[in-house]
Amino acid sequence: MMDESELSKEGLINKDQGHRPSIKCKNGEDCQFEETNSNLNALINNQDASIWSIDCDYNYVIFNDYFKNAYKETFGITLEKGLNSLKILSPELAAYWKEKYDTALKGHQISFEFNNEHNNIVYTFKVSLNPVISNNTIIGVSALSVDITEQKSIKQSLLENNTNMMAIMENTLESIWAINTSYEILYSNSVFTREFYNSFGVRLERGSNLLKSLPEVLQPIWKARYDRALNNERFSFVDEIDIGDKIIYIEVSMNPIIRDNKVIGASFFANDISRRVNALKALEENEQRLKESNITKDKFFSIIAHDLKSPFTSIAGLSDLLVCEAQNGRNFENLEDTAKIIQKSSHQAMNLITNLLEWSRSQSGRMTFCPDHFDVTSILQEELSAFEAIAKQKQIKISNTIETGTIIFADRYMISSIFRNLISNALKFTNTSGKISITSQITEAEISFSVADSGVGIDIDDLPKLFVIDQNHSTAGTENEQGTGLGLILCKEFAEKHQGHIWAKSEKNKGSEFCFSLPHTNQY
Repeated sequence: MMDESELSKEGLINKDQGHRPSIKCKNGEDCQFEETNSNLNALINNQDASIWSIDCDYNYVIFNDYFKNAYKETFGITLEKGLNSLKILSPELAAYWKEKYDTALKGHQISFEFNNEHNNIVYTFKVSLNPVISNNTIIGVSALSVDITEQKSIKQSLLENNTNMMAIMENTLESIWAINTSYEILYSNSVFTREFYNSFGVRLERGSNLLKSLPEVLQPIWKARYDRALNNERFSFVDEIDIGDKIIYIEVSMNPIIRDNKVIGASFFANDISRRVNALKALEENEQRLKESNITKDKFFSIIAHDLKSPFTSIAGLSDLLVCEAQNGRNFENLEDTAKIIQKSSHQAMNLITNLLEWSRSQSGRMTFCPDHFDVTSILQEELSAFEAIAKQKQIKISNTIETGTIIFADRYMISSIFRNLISNALKFTNTSGKISITSQITEAEISFSVADSGVGIDIDDLPKLFVIDQNHSTAGTENEQGTGLGLILCKEFAEKHQGHIWAKSEKNKGSEFCFSLPHTNQY
């Protein structure tokens, strides 16, 4: 654009008219200045922005229609060229704009935001002021004002949303982080940063390579996971982590970050779901216990309905027969045999009632566990004495090689019950003139006891059923002795109460061996 001197040479400026151009036409053709001025007016009037200029006395020189209309709507003033831009304003606004204009008139380009309220709405404008220079002299100021109210509102909303989002991510209990395609951290909240440091001793920062920050053993695992997300796959998984005193469960959700249909990174959310998992496990355990309780109830009904009824029927029937014979004054034949049947039925009923009572106390939690130190041979001799008559009747030899002074730390009542049931079973399934041996073995970690017999043995397929109540595995003895299988279940519970184990070995028609172990400890 030509400066003032050039315009003067062309005769386009009449200096006596205060720099206002006078139009001269040559050869009847349109003046070049007129064409330029028309183009300039068309250019500025087609802008959706306010454009104006003032001279050094703050008088309007140029303004576009957008600015003229906006001024009229806002202030009710119709602008004209030569109108003083400050005198039409309030003193406060005049002082404000004079300061801005003066800065530009001193040769500075300035940009600022200006707020103006109209109809109770605050509008924000981005204003740029530039000095107008002619022949190295500042002759005025040009101005451009753009309404950025909507832009500011959007920016403010985004800022507020971003602030709210950041607050949510910082105050959540979840670990949140994001990486770019080079595994560098774009963002990590305080939870993830803290947990990562507590786990691996590394303080993460924006730009840190997350993959290289992991221990080498974990890098291949997490690289595969990160690569799946960076390959545009959304997925989640649960990690089971052993932290020493407990196991925690962490659910991780992995999501690609996409911009312009291209994966530029991935975001991750990790949540400790240990309480939920443990609650589900507890629910499953309670469900299993309820199932076992129902099985126990059914087992009780079965025992009471059949097994307990059978020996008492024999006792009652034979007793009635004896009374009837005595009342008729007759001597009862085979009195000894009848007495033996009554004796056997009585012992059978007593053993059954004992196990039922012990089982009931165990299941209801009323059985106290009181371990102490004692010589195991003392309670073993008591149990063997109780079975002496049965062993003598079946001519079974019982060998006990456990030495006196074998001290264990256990609950006397429970250990007595284990020996009582194992010896009872051995006598029941050993033929006449058979053998039973009771032994012990001591190792550095535990002491184990064995009750072995030369009886009928157990089919190998039936061995796993012996210690499971819902299998209902029970067979008659060599002399048709009845049983419920409840005794072995008690043995298993009592052994496990001591943190021990019980197991069986057997070969059909060659005998069985039942063993249980107790750890060397003073505490349970």
